[in-house]
Amino acid sequence: MGYSGFVIIARTGDTRLDELACVDDLFVAVTDNVRASGWRIGFLGPVDDTSPDDLATALALETAVPAIALSVFDSDCAFATAADPSGGAVEFYLNEEIVQALDEDRFEPLNGEAAAGLLAWAEKAGLVASPDRLMAALEESPGPFGEGILEFTEALGIAELRD
Repeated sequence: MGYSGFVIIARTGDTRLDELACVDDLFVAVTDNVRASGWRIGFLGPVDDTSPDDLATALALETAVPAIALSVFDSDCAFATAADPSGGAVEFYLNEEIVQALDEDRFEPLNGEAAAGLLAWAEKAGLVASPDRLMAALEESPGPFGEGILEFTEALGIAELRD
């Protein structure tokens, strides 16, 4: 059994993710992965009382910067939303093929349309995304140690913190 829970991606500068009001209300532990330019990736664990849409919107509003929330299922796939403070949002999946297998009756393909929205999201966030890497990252699973999520963030232009 792999990781199941929420992952958030936000630019908070020196503020830890567990110090954000929208995360504090969830009463969960946060693993904070610090990236370049004040970006952070947080692994929250299971959260029952919110959705990726609500959490991404709350993060974007609180930080005044575009943010992403992913609901990961057993390290295999994620239902996700990238939101910006102006109210724009893009829904997408990590590993759309697995999502389709899990939800055949209600599945609507999103990633073909979502890629353009994610590139626009990256631009609003002041990032330089790689379209080819982004499409490849969307096809990957989140991974048991978040390696697929790290690939996704790097494709968006969120770089590792250099020593």
